[in-house]
Amino acid sequence: MINKNEFVEVNSVKFTFNDINQVVEKFYRKVAVDQYLRGPFTVVDDWPHHINRLTHFWWMRFGGMPYMDVQYNPVQKHFETGFSEELLDHWLTLFKSVMKETLATAQTQLWTALAEGMGAALNRNNDLMKLHYSQKK
Repeated sequence: MINKNEFVEVNSVKFTFNDINQVVEKFYRKVAVDQYLRGPFTVVDDWPHHINRLTHFWWMRFGGMPYMDVQYNPVQKHFETGFSEELLDHWLTLFKSVMKETLATAQTQLWTALAEGMGAALNRNNDLMKLHYSQKK
């Protein structure tokens, strides 16, 4: 495992491993009971494992060294669970509120920009997958 005080720095903004873990943990505790998001997340049968994987995912997105042997396929995973732009908007709203409760302003702004960019790419890829599967029918 990784030292909780280890940090990564992006554009002069530092994130400790603990910062990332706290946001992910608080966020997914809220997702598990959220009336809109809990539906797609019923595929999660081990929340502690999911939180560990997503902490690792975000740690690596910020430039941290991998410490788990995990393959990520977010486009396919989200497509399979019924991902939509409306769900993403709700996800982002909840995610931003957790970041604002947990992080400094500069950290929240940087992470928000990253999450919004990833969300936009996920939307485009989801639309392409819908088109692909509709053409196969």
